[in-house]
Amino acid sequence: MNKMTCREKILSQDYWDFILPGDRGKMADNIPENSYCRQQMDFGYESVSVDKSLLSPLNIEEYWYNSIPNCYTLLDSTGTNNDALNSAGILQVQNYPTLRLMGEGVMIGFLDTGIDYRNPVFQNIDGSTRIAGLWDQTIQTGNAPKAFDYGSEYREEMLNEALRSEDPLSIVPTTDTNGHGTYLASIAAGNADVNTQFLGAAPEAILGIVKLKEAKNYLRDFYLIREDAVCYQENDIMLGIAFAVRMARKMGMPVSVCLGLGTSQGAHIGDSELSRYLNYINEDSNVSVSVAAGNEGVAQHHFTADLSVENSQETAELRVAEGEEGFYMEFWGNPPDEYSISVQSPIGEILYVSSSLGAGTQQLFFIFTETRVLVNYVGMERTTGKQLVYFRFFHPAPGIWKIHVTRQEGSGSRFHMWLPVQGLISADTYFLQSTPYNTVTAPGDSVRSITATAYQYRDNSLFYQAGRGFTPDNQVTPDLAAPGVNLLIPLRGGGFGTGSGSSLAAAITAGAAALMLEWAIVRGNIPYASGNIVKYALQKGADRDENVNYPNPGWGYGRLDLYHTFEILK
Repeated sequence: MNKMTCREKILSQDYWDFILPGDRGKMADNIPENSYCRQQMDFGYESVSVDKSLLSPLNIEEYWYNSIPNCYTLLDSTGTNNDALNSAGILQVQNYPTLRLMGEGVMIGFLDTGIDYRNPVFQNIDGSTRIAGLWDQTIQTGNAPKAFDYGSEYREEMLNEALRSEDPLSIVPTTDTNGHGTYLASIAAGNADVNTQFLGAAPEAILGIVKLKEAKNYLRDFYLIREDAVCYQENDIMLGIAFAVRMARKMGMPVSVCLGLGTSQGAHIGDSELSRYLNYINEDSNVSVSVAAGNEGVAQHHFTADLSVENSQETAELRVAEGEEGFYMEFWGNPPDEYSISVQSPIGEILYVSSSLGAGTQQLFFIFTETRVLVNYVGMERTTGKQLVYFRFFHPAPGIWKIHVTRQEGSGSRFHMWLPVQGLISADTYFLQSTPYNTVTAPGDSVRSITATAYQYRDNSLFYQAGRGFTPDNQVTPDLAAPGVNLLIPLRGGGFGTGSGSSLAAAITAGAAALMLEWAIVRGNIPYASGNIVKYALQKGADRDENVNYPNPGWGYGRLDLYHTFEILK
């Protein structure tokens, strides 16, 4: 009899995690109750950790694609911030006599690498913390949050006790060893630093922090993610969002959630469980979610083509870097067409992907290159109805690989292929003929969230790495652009530096959304404002150039201008 606690199961490498929407599904029904652990999210979602010894080998056919947690990574590429806030119309609403919005009475939630809670930019004038609660999913020595079964929660009173101590980490041992979470929190809600002219968008907001734990080995192995890459599980992110939203509700505050993470997994049409989860959350009153558009615009990780009766075959040329140990690649074909696919090695050996197999994993062995490719073929993926072919390249030979795609039948339609985002694959592995469009990362394809891309506020130029829209089904994304290039950020260990990336633009947007929530809900102007209302208000107020058509695949509806939003509302 398995006597492991739920916490031990969640953390164990011998237990695999799955996301189940709606109900438990057949996976949990067919497994003894003492061999898995369930954690409830909102809107009927569950995170289930199951004893792997009772399961078949991991594949996207038997378990269905969306049940396996995607892996998300950080979206930055690491002046004064007053100039950036001024460009975004935030400084004006902070100082305008009849507004003076600073985030009072609003919480901003962060799901990231944690926070340096000892940094003065997160403290009140008396030295007390502005953090209402901090869930560190990586520390197991403290008490887990209520309704969750792992990690340690540190509330405001414990953080204040630590700050009064000569050795804060002996009381609250959580740290941000990466720095990314601290960057985002400071940009969205940091106090003023007079010497550097640093200022966050909502410097009086309360903070809710989740430090995400790294992905388990079974997911890293399945997605061929190298050991030193940053990777977070989709279910841990969803549970973290539930924690932040519930904490804000308990305190009677609206909450602006900031997500500076992304992935290129999925069909890029808002179909991932995290994207769908965010849609539900943004429909609630008192909650707004801001997400990053990603930095995949020039990474050459996306290939797309149309097939027709006249043009029934296309070939994607994929350059594989020297020393590339392995990577995954996803093919998504639009229904009702059917596609046949073959893979050609750099020395010309061609192997075909079978479309007649049922559940199972095909193995393509390239004899002359000693490369192995595992393939899962799904004729109609459960959520989207699209044809999905999932490739995993093991020890691929360097050089030019060719993916031949042939239309089998149908009227002709478009297909897409995506490689992993930067940081999860070598920079020298890419498609030779790529497109920068349809490169906004998930959950930036969420219909209801505010998806922010980055621009250089000094000359109003789009960040050169910025992910571009729209989605393959022509949904508008990104929604707007916010300053995100060479922003002032606090460094680990003290001092300030600069950073760039769409995650920083998402942080500024989350701060602007917090100010909107303060005006709408805290001050009673729109008492039941939802994330949808905040999103559309910011879109309406966005600054647009006369010679650009909007919505735009690069800029969305324009540059964030919170002051102009209030001018329109007035």
